[in-house]
Amino acid sequence: MIEMSHTITNIPSTPFDNKHIRKILNLYINKVNYNKKGLTKMCDPFARESFTNFLQGCITNDLNKEFNTNYNLEFQEFAQIMNDLNYSFNLLFFDPPYSLRQLKDCYDGIGKDLELWQTHNMWRAGKDILAPLIELGGYVISFGWTSSGFGKKRGFKKIAVHLFEQAAREDRYDLIMTIEQKVQSSLKHFEH
Repeated sequence: MIEMSHTITNIPSTPFDNKHIRKILNLYINKVNYNKKGLTKMCDPFARESFTNFLQGCITNDLNKEFNTNYNLEFQEFAQIMNDLNYSFNLLFFDPPYSLRQLKDCYDGIGKDLELWQTHNMWRAGKDILAPLIELGGYVISFGWTSSGFGKKRGFKKIAVHLFEQAAREDRYDLIMTIEQKVQSSLKHFEH
């Protein structure tokens, strides 16, 4: 059974600052807060100015070098470095630009050109790289205008979907938070 909720609220451009969203994030941070070694292993590939930059045990990234993150790389490059360094995570925050327009604004804002491959399937390759790095039983919390998240083919089970309806403006899209848990570490039975 998937947990579902609907909240009417004002959502800023940094959704982690919304009190309703933050309450849910804190719940999952507390769930994974200590592993066997006493260290939380979290990752935020699109951190911007998020509170995740100050979370102990959270590796952060943002393409814009003005943000104080651990890395300032394109998402796919960041994912590959995490893989090459053999990192594993028990919680991944996934809050990328939700549309080509937002992606273009992010790139234009720092003087980079948007590449053609980024307009076709913005995040698939990076998700494919990061999915195996999520520990069995770990969580991915995705934000966007869809609830697709990381998905069953990458070994995840959807456990909650939260809809945040914009209270102040009818012309703004609702925000969807999808919470998935890693339930399968090998996807061999999908391959034929």
